[in-house]
Amino acid sequence: MSIRIRFALRPKNRLTGYREWTPDAAETMIRELAGEQGYTCESLSGCLLCRLCPEGYIWFHWDKRVLKGESQTNIVGPGFHVAVIAFLEQLAGQGKLKLKVDDKTGYYWRRDFLTMRRKYFYQWFMDLMKLVSGWENGPEYTFCWPSSYYIPEKQEGKLITHIRPFSFMEIRGVVNSGLSMAFARDFFIWNEIEKDAVYYRNCALVLLNQSCFFMPSSRCETDKKVNDRIIECLEKALAMDSSLPFPLKEYLEICRLAEHEPVDVSHAEPLSRELFVGCRRHLIYRKLGNMKFCLPGSFMFDENCRNGMDHYYDGVEYGGHDLYIYAVVLGTGGTSKFKKAWFEQGTPEEEFLFDVDKGKGKAVFYAPEEKDGEMVYNMSAQVLYKEQRTNINITCRKPGEMEWALDLVKKITITE
Repeated sequence: MSIRIRFALRPKNRLTGYREWTPDAAETMIRELAGEQGYTCESLSGCLLCRLCPEGYIWFHWDKRVLKGESQTNIVGPGFHVAVIAFLEQLAGQGKLKLKVDDKTGYYWRRDFLTMRRKYFYQWFMDLMKLVSGWENGPEYTFCWPSSYYIPEKQEGKLITHIRPFSFMEIRGVVNSGLSMAFARDFFIWNEIEKDAVYYRNCALVLLNQSCFFMPSSRCETDKKVNDRIIECLEKALAMDSSLPFPLKEYLEICRLAEHEPVDVSHAEPLSRELFVGCRRHLIYRKLGNMKFCLPGSFMFDENCRNGMDHYYDGVEYGGHDLYIYAVVLGTGGTSKFKKAWFEQGTPEEEFLFDVDKGKGKAVFYAPEEKDGEMVYNMSAQVLYKEQRTNINITCRKPGEMEWALDLVKKITITE
């Protein structure tokens, strides 16, 4: 059971201050308040998404002159629950709006933080631990993982969460001990009302676990932003409480990648176990129709690609690989077939036919060719399953990597 806040905002009068009540005016009000508080906003699928912290979002949408929305708070924690209500109240106050809130925890009316945290958030956490404690060796290996994000590679004996992997031994220890409060602060990002040292450390852990490519900041702006934010959060946490268990190894690694001079960590207490390694250090998976394909976690997505294919790459100076992929789906009941033209993009040297999970695959290695003053090694592949045909091109810039490229294709699985 998730913990949510649902709300509606409408003007007390026809005008909200000097602004008429319109979708644009409402969005401007939200963005201005978010900017004042250091939050970010983005438009997504007809909604405005306000981000308060990693995994902490408020969704707004316009509905017949009413600004409605919701926020799921159980993953981020009770402190975030309080922050969402505070943001909505400030928005209502500044805009002279009526605020209606649906809050099943009762905090909106009673403002009893400790009771709300114990009765709802800690109980939800314990129920979750009991639920997943028996999942070992089962097909499910993620929980509280962003559903629209990539799928991380399985880690032996662990369940992967938004903040870090939890070993099954650790989960069973939580359940058997009943000490949910002691473990909750390592799970919730925002466990207190204030943004304390644990909050900043846990924000950094989420970024390390989900978003960090573990690549030099010089590679691209995305790497720089992620690395810089991790360093900022960890240094705040260390300055606020040097006794807090600290991801020392990861901090020093990100400082090296960012060419940042580390602060004094001689008194920092390292995390006692290998609690976290970072999902993008490993292979990751993405869904495409009825298939799930695999690529290294260090690969970036090219948002500017306009050739109808999804393009993933690591940069010429950082491996020099390019992966292009798209799917063709026939009408219902159709059966996909290999298309000869797809394998005529160079001079074929080797051809392979193979099984891919429940589907069929074909790949062709081409002879090396010079392009833009460099040698490139290309492979084309197709994977068929029922009515879907998935087309893949992989380019390498070092000899001897075609088997690696073929192995990525063979890792495709059927998701239905």
